[in-house]
Amino acid sequence: MSVQNGFTAKIIRFVPHFVALRLSWTHNDLKAEGLEQFVEECLPAIRENNPQVKYFLQRSYTTCDPFVVGEYSWLRHRKKRVNWKSKEQVLSMIEEMSIGGDYREGYKRGVNRRLPRGQELWDTETMGHDVFHVTSKWKADIPEEDELPITAKTHPNFTYRKY
Repeated sequence: MSVQNGFTAKIIRFVPHFVALRLSWTHNDLKAEGLEQFVEECLPAIRENNPQVKYFLQRSYTTCDPFVVGEYSWLRHRKKRVNWKSKEQVLSMIEEMSIGGDYREGYKRGVNRRLPRGQELWDTETMGHDVFHVTSKWKADIPEEDELPITAKTHPNFTYRKY
């Protein structure tokens, strides 16, 4: 591994919403030679600096195309086919996944960081009332002191939206 690529492999840090990295290739296949070299030379440095990420190495003996799959939170992923790529090109693809999915700026380029709609609580849904506060129709319920009620303002996924 050249000095520049060794340095690049050591400084790669994955974004917080990156969950797992899957590498799959065919054993002793020429089109997967670059990925196999990447696994032997660059991957140990990346694994050392990113212990929070799960790594899956799938080496097959049946002929298949080599793939690099980056898995992000909320079942989002990016797949890259690495046929006939060198280890430096594979390292570049991993670096691209580590910063969020794509080098280029633009709409729908990177992996979306927002939560799915069912997991968010918008401020427009809670205008004038708290969706977690339930009272009877007589409104004479006595709140229990021992329970800590969750409110819309303390919800972990509460989102302010522009009107």
